[in-house]
Amino acid sequence: MAPASFSDEIKNVFAKASRHLKPSSSRTPSRSTSSNPAKPPTAHQALQQHNLKDSAETAWKTMETALRLLEKGADACPPLKSTVGGLVACLDLAKKVIGNREEYAKLAAQFEEMASTLAPYASKLAATDARGSIALILTSIDDELAEINRQLERGKFKRAVEATDDQGDILTRYRKIDSLFRRLLSDVTLRTHVEIGKLREATDATLLRTLVPVDDARYNSAYSTAVKRRGCTASTREQILDDLRTWVKDPQGSKVFWMNGMAGTGKTTILYSFCEWLEENKRLAGNFFCSRASTSCRDLNNIVRSIAYQLAHYSPAFRSQLCEILEEKQNPHTLNVGEQFKWVMAMPLENSKDAIPDGAIIVVDALDECGDVSATALFLKVLMSYATRLPIKFLVASRPEPVILKNMQTPNFSPSILRLHDIEQSLVEADIRLYLQEALFTMSPSPSAGVIERLTRRSGKLFIYAATVARYINPEDKVVNSKTRLDTVLGISSSSASLQEQELDKLYTTILLSAFDKVNFEEEELEIASLVLRTVICAIEPMTTRTMSTILALRRGDVASTLSRLQSVLHVQEGPPGLVSVLHASFPDFLCNEARSREFYCNILEHNTMLTHSCFDVMCKELHFNMCDLESSYDFDEDLPDLAQKIKANISVGLLYACKYWSNHLVHCDLTSSIHYRLVEFLKFRLLFWMEVLNLTKAISVGSKLLSDALAWLIRKVPDHTFKETEKELYDADLFVKTFSLGACKKSTPHIYISALPFCYKSSSVYQNYWSKTHGLLVVNGTSLIQRRNGPIGVWKTDMGVNSVAFSLDDRTFAAACGNCIKIHDVQSGDIVFSSLLEDGASIMTLVFSPDNSKIATGSRKGNIWVWDIQTAGLIAGPLHMEGVGIGALAFSWDGRKLAAHSSSTLVVWELSSSKVVSGPFETTYWGDYGSFAFTPDDSKVLFMFNKYRMVYILDARSGSDLAVLLEVTSEDAGLGTLRSTAISPDTTLVAVGYEEGMICIWEVHAGTMIQGLLVGHSGWVSALAFSHDGKKLISGSADTTIRIWDIDAGDVVAGPLKGHTGTIHSLALSSDGTKIISGSWDECVCLWNVFSNESNVAPPCQSVTGYIRTVAWSPDSTRIASGQHDGTVAVWSAQEGEAVIKPFRHSSDIFSIAFSPDSSRISAGTEDGAVVSWDLRTREIVGEPFQGHSRAVKSVVYSPDGSIIASGSDDCTIIIWDCSTGKMFAKLLGHKHQVDSVSFTPDGSRLVSSGHDKSIYVWNVHTGQIILGPIEGHKDTVCSVACSPEQPRFVSGSSDGTLRVWNLTTGEMTAGPFNAHCGAVYSVAYSRDGTKIIYGGRNRNVCVCDAETGNILASIAGHTQIVISVAVSPDGSRFISGSNDRSVRVWQLDILTSPESLQNAPTIWMPEHDIIPTNSDIAGYQDDGWVDLYDMHSFWTTPEFRQDLCYPLNPITIGPCGTTLIDYSLSNLLIGQMWSKCWIYGLSVSEKVESVHFEMQKKV
Repeated sequence: MAPASFSDEIKNVFAKASRHLKPSSSRTPSRSTSSNPAKPPTAHQALQQHNLKDSAETAWKTMETALRLLEKGADACPPLKSTVGGLVACLDLAKKVIGNREEYAKLAAQFEEMASTLAPYASKLAATDARGSIALILTSIDDELAEINRQLERGKFKRAVEATDDQGDILTRYRKIDSLFRRLLSDVTLRTHVEIGKLREATDATLLRTLVPVDDARYNSAYSTAVKRRGCTASTREQILDDLRTWVKDPQGSKVFWMNGMAGTGKTTILYSFCEWLEENKRLAGNFFCSRASTSCRDLNNIVRSIAYQLAHYSPAFRSQLCEILEEKQNPHTLNVGEQFKWVMAMPLENSKDAIPDGAIIVVDALDECGDVSATALFLKVLMSYATRLPIKFLVASRPEPVILKNMQTPNFSPSILRLHDIEQSLVEADIRLYLQEALFTMSPSPSAGVIERLTRRSGKLFIYAATVARYINPEDKVVNSKTRLDTVLGISSSSASLQEQELDKLYTTILLSAFDKVNFEEEELEIASLVLRTVICAIEPMTTRTMSTILALRRGDVASTLSRLQSVLHVQEGPPGLVSVLHASFPDFLCNEARSREFYCNILEHNTMLTHSCFDVMCKELHFNMCDLESSYDFDEDLPDLAQKIKANISVGLLYACKYWSNHLVHCDLTSSIHYRLVEFLKFRLLFWMEVLNLTKAISVGSKLLSDALAWLIRKVPDHTFKETEKELYDADLFVKTFSLGACKKSTPHIYISALPFCYKSSSVYQNYWSKTHGLLVVNGTSLIQRRNGPIGVWKTDMGVNSVAFSLDDRTFAAACGNCIKIHDVQSGDIVFSSLLEDGASIMTLVFSPDNSKIATGSRKGNIWVWDIQTAGLIAGPLHMEGVGIGALAFSWDGRKLAAHSSSTLVVWELSSSKVVSGPFETTYWGDYGSFAFTPDDSKVLFMFNKYRMVYILDARSGSDLAVLLEVTSEDAGLGTLRSTAISPDTTLVAVGYEEGMICIWEVHAGTMIQGLLVGHSGWVSALAFSHDGKKLISGSADTTIRIWDIDAGDVVAGPLKGHTGTIHSLALSSDGTKIISGSWDECVCLWNVFSNESNVAPPCQSVTGYIRTVAWSPDSTRIASGQHDGTVAVWSAQEGEAVIKPFRHSSDIFSIAFSPDSSRISAGTEDGAVVSWDLRTREIVGEPFQGHSRAVKSVVYSPDGSIIASGSDDCTIIIWDCSTGKMFAKLLGHKHQVDSVSFTPDGSRLVSSGHDKSIYVWNVHTGQIILGPIEGHKDTVCSVACSPEQPRFVSGSSDGTLRVWNLTTGEMTAGPFNAHCGAVYSVAYSRDGTKIIYGGRNRNVCVCDAETGNILASIAGHTQIVISVAVSPDGSRFISGSNDRSVRVWQLDILTSPESLQNAPTIWMPEHDIIPTNSDIAGYQDDGWVDLYDMHSFWTTPEFRQDLCYPLNPITIGPCGTTLIDYSLSNLLIGQMWSKCWIYGLSVSEKVESVHFEMQKKV
């Protein structure tokens, strides 16, 4: 069938369906109540009745024909054929009973249309289709037909009036049948035609398997047999099961049923039987039985995807909708639980709800056994928020844990609840009695009724007691002396029936006494049993027998033998993987309570100490370099087809357990010398190998937490910092792992060595421990990596400036707003866990988390507000609209139920549950752009800080009335001007204000006094402020691009300046624990920072580029290079090593141009304040007085070749020639109509070329000051730079119009060009020393070299991240330097860059290995995520914030914000790619290493 005709057919089907699905008449037959006899009909009425009868007869025959055709067409689907046949027969009988001709004519028409519409699809249904939802629909129709037949039969023997009553009920049931057929029609028509059905089925199956369902979690899976899960004994728990069945069938029943009960009350057994009934009655849409004993069955992330998979097999319509989503959206099942539920459950269910039959149920058992409490809360929150909108019901069973109880008690939804432990004692005893009779029936002889009664009474309401007794006395899988064991149990002294715990304790004690029988077992066997039992209890996750034997260094046979004696209380999974777990949660409660378990008490501290040693033992034995024999460092792990097999072959389950959980055991230990020794040894010798295991198994994000938890434990145990060096080891290791895991470097495990280690700070313990053990890696020298700085540990690039950032209250995530997009990142991995675009397309101005950490709100520039539930990712409210110029600020009430917003001069308070305004709008004074406000802790008032009027006042949150003006910030006396930022402390007692001048004031609100005076430190305006959550610290961000942390009481900087941003910092937030900062900047970056409170962790200042580069110069003697910065500094560096050779010279205003004197003894600068300043490079003193003559900024200065004069060009449109010896003005050259941007002497010094904003160029006679040529015109925009050829009478000009032009110095004619510079505006030009090449830089951030005659591009390298503002060539012509607004100066090898032969002879890792004639276009690119990629090869990685300091190919020296960097990329010296595995030096043996560490520690002791 052609696609077009198929499409048309589908349209026709849905058109019919839409007509068919219109509500039918609900009129029922009426009967007269009059006692008067009916009047005979008139002739007209008689004619109408006759016509109506004919019409009804015709309709009935048409319907009957249509139904017969439908019945015949359903041959391939017997259940449907049978149902339709039953309907036809039933209608034949009903025809004689239904007296209202009009009603049965309508009924006939409805059934005829339904049958005609369904018939084309009936022939394509197979018997296998009649299952799940379709089977339930057909069964429901059959039930209705059976009841109609019953009433029709009854009607034969009843009086006419009663029969008339039945007529109404029969019509109602026929309409119910009609409704059910509609659902069947919806189900069928939502599926694809049979012609493409087979292909669709295969595609759907593939898509559905991507959900990775957990088959073990099904109620009757193979795993359920292994854990001895079973249904209720016959005739037990009947009342409970009947109540559940009633709830299922009740269309008005609650959408969620919560069955809760204390441990041992039989929840799982009841649900097993209930699922059997649901499945038998085609109502089981999905089920997930959680289990603490199974890693996959206790992971909440698996619940939604597994149930969705089962639902897809239950309902074809749901499957169709789900597969469509799986095709369109990339891996929605891998998102957080809220997003999972939305995409793979809620949306497909809502889209297919007409095809889902009533009474479809999803069952989730043992929710309390999921390991993550917060994830459990999240799941329930998602479920409760969506349940009422979905066409299915949910049954959840669990213990009444606080987190579950809280989330089941939502204000807007009440589930049905059954508490098993509240059921009447006699009912439970009766069920337990039946269970024990069946479980012990096979004993010989069977226990007497009296014995069963005694055991029943002891069980009380705890089925787990009865089950444990039965499993102990009469196990199914081994032969024991059941009579002896029964006597033992009966011999336990009885206690009060109210003390059920004591009964269970005695039973557990009896079982353990048998397992630890000192008569039958050797001492060693008892010790092994004790070790195994306590390990099962203390394991962070259930171990396999193989894992346990590895961790405990025991033979697997000994472990298995021990476990066989403990099968009454422990479960061992049959077959692989053989997980070992407790059978019931009450058992570890018993063992970990010394008063209850006595001699069997499990001392958590002692056993965790043993397990910590065991973990270190396993890692010591099994960890090594290149754990999985990875072949190439160029590949990402995810691209390796055989990685899973390599992991399985090389990383044992025991090793993986040790790597993931050593720290979890450590933090439960006391600090002993042996534990300390093992910890230090691990950090010094196995840290990187451990990282390999975690990264290969996708667990690297937990690495930092393991180390930070270990550090916190060490400090807690030794608060006086006795082991300060170990603290540093842990701190450095944590930082190293965190930097690796937050970056894209984690995509390739070999880059722990190839990239992370070479770019690690030299002062780091990690570098000091491991660098000497490697060779053939990148060697990074210079000052930039000597010692750790307060730089960011994570950087995320955005598409535009970042307006607002915030930390979640649990410190697990942070949010950032960029443009109209909000993203929430996981702090440990950096991964995006939530993202949304605002519908109005406007930029987000502010965002805030609620105090209870459940919501996040954003406000846009168009005045709209959105509020999301963080956990479910669902929209709670919005858009809420306010008039004005955008949302200036948002604040949640402390209870998280209300949200206040301020826009322009209006305040509004919303109730979020209803999205209704509860207070306001209130008119307030317009507060400007930098105001703040917050609720007081009791939520009754709102505190405002207005920057425009510098007022702090308080407002009633309900009435909006002004209560008081609390404070007027007066700062004029301190000489402070414009207020630029404000913040209010969380308790609303303090306000902080930041000023244009870089100072900060903190005021006590109620006292009206300033605290500590002015906080001084920033050199730029204070652009962002935020208080810590305890109100004791203040963090500030500035236009100087730094962040500082202040102690409010002392008024001192306790951390910072933190450097890493290159633009003004717009927003800041400090984590609740005070250890991390998130910042957003106009440099289009979000940065995550570690807060260093220990000064020893902060690098001493080293000379670096401190501001935007305005100009660069190379000294004539070739030994030095210099840069002038916008902060008024002139820095001078060694041209060979890039290190500072002298302290920076400083001026009071920006430096726009610098020049060395021809003898290299002086450096002169043109400044923003119109002066020309010169310094002596030997004495660092200013030479004479600054040259004063310009009225505006000096944009260009240049020495004459003989050094006797200086020329300066200025924004005042003039050029001045200065006498260097006297400092006097030699001449003032007038001609330019606008600013002069560039001046250049000819090689003989007799002429001067100038250019400027007037788009023109002039050539001047230096001696007379007269114009020789000019204005020379041709450029269409500002001529930013000119340079004279050293060899020919020519000069080159570069312009903002994006072109280069070469001019004849004698005639003023253009001799070459215009050349397209391919870099946007050209800001700086220079000639090579032989005059054959032009070097230039411009707007597109590249440094370029072109042929001076042809303009052909010889080299173009994207080395800088912002505009290239200045270039200069070395005197010998072999190199040149470039300076950029990205605050870096780069040295480039000009001779190699422009010579293909030289490139071929100097291969680097940035270039292809086998290119015969390499070109610059072959050079690898630096990606935004930090990778340097060459085709599909990933050469190396650096943190993105290090990009300004990174050296590029043929760029041996970079001087950047962190200092100087020198890197040798020579390919011949490096072991990377397929050679990477040779980079490790196999030296000392493990024993020698251990002895070395022990010796060093002993010396310290």
